Amino acid sequence: MQLMSVSAAARHLGYNSRSQLYNLINDGWLDAHVHFQMPSRQRLLDVDGLKMTLQGLCQGCVDSVFLRRQ
Repeated sequence: MQLMSVSAAARHLGYNSRSQLYNLINDGWLDAHVHFQMPSRQRLLDVDGLKMTLQGLCQGCVDSVFLRRQ
């Protein structure tokens, strides 16, 4: 289990902004990957398997984050 902050996870996955991840978290789609650091209640994401989850949730398009070469 590799935990990262939302901004670090966005950079790790190749997103330019973390807003898409926040929208998915707030809508409850990433509940299995969200963990809270106590006592600050900072949201951390488990990035193991997160990419596969996001590929299943997000609509594919030509300029998709998942099609970019890294």
